[in-house]
Amino acid sequence: MTRDQHRSAVYAAEDQLGRLLARGGTVDFYGSTLTLPIERRFADIASVQRYVESVLALPSVRERWPRVAPVRVRERSGLSRAHYEPATATRSAAIAIPLAGPVEVRWAARETVVLHEIAHHLVSQAPAAGPWHGPEFCGVLLWLLGTVIGPEAALALRAAFDGAGIPVTEIVIEVSS
Repeated sequence: MTRDQHRSAVYAAEDQLGRLLARGGTVDFYGSTLTLPIERRFADIASVQRYVESVLALPSVRERWPRVAPVRVRERSGLSRAHYEPATATRSAAIAIPLAGPVEVRWAARETVVLHEIAHHLVSQAPAAGPWHGPEFCGVLLWLLGTVIGPEAALALRAAFDGAGIPVTEIVIEVSS
């Protein structure tokens, strides 16, 4: 595994997107107007699990990752971080989400955080030696955002990645006519 040199920059870019999606609506984007949705928030682990299953069942996800393994969602103690646990010989893959505290401080119970962890799961389906937050991960995350939340959210994150010099392996989004 190579050094994860862009990790903090990826998190900072996602935080910037999170602030935009927290309020939704129209934003001035380099002279153009983008309309962003309000990000989904989750009340409990069961709702996060249903969301993860629905994303992994999307036809476009199944087409790209036809053998994607299921992933379980569990509550993580504390407030600090969400994380992805790859499958091992003795346990299945898991996404751990902290849900402690009042609803308004549950920063990890948000759609972009869950999509971030799903991106780790999808990238882990193909053995790679790249860093956890490397170009392949960033490409999958942008693809997921564009597919699930909308192209405007992916564009906003892509601009933040570009501004921070974060490399991205492109995943082509096919448009049906």
